[in-house]
Amino acid sequence: MSDDLDPLRRARPDRLQPDDPIDPAVLSDERERFMSTIDQTGTAPGTDRRTPSIYPRLAYRDEAAALEYLTRVFGFREWRESRMEMPTGMLAWLEVGDGVVMIGRAGAEHHDLSSPADAGATTCMVNVYVDDVDAHYARAAAEGARIVMPLEDMFWGDRRYEALDLEGHRWHFGERLSHVRERLDES
Repeated sequence: MSDDLDPLRRARPDRLQPDDPIDPAVLSDERERFMSTIDQTGTAPGTDRRTPSIYPRLAYRDEAAALEYLTRVFGFREWRESRMEMPTGMLAWLEVGDGVVMIGRAGAEHHDLSSPADAGATTCMVNVYVDDVDAHYARAAAEGARIVMPLEDMFWGDRRYEALDLEGHRWHFGERLSHVRERLDES
């Protein structure tokens, strides 16, 4: 049985997917607004998190494994309320400090982005400043990260190391030497 509303019924909102992901801060703000309504705390949306002006999107063959790896090995925190799971893959936003990286599925149907595992070469290097690069290095090494440049002090004023993730994206983790000295003086 068909009627004039049939096209509208087939285009239900729960069956539509956006071409591009929505801003994760919007989802976070709406969640905060919703939760503050429930618990009547009156928390203003957007006060705990803001979307940076620029953030990379990295492609993975297995974005679920990448999400687990990046949180376990490098200590990233997922914006759980912003995760988008679709039949063709998942998008997730991860934060470290005030930075954000989006991860998603590689492939032609996903903005034609490639994983280094598919490209056969590193496709990018992401530079990340952390609060304690020594502890970060120790955690990454203990979790089995592929360290490709050891922890060292650089003439330009950083202490840093580099590691590859499970599909070959290169991560450069660093801390300003002045911050390292302050941290060591306090302990």
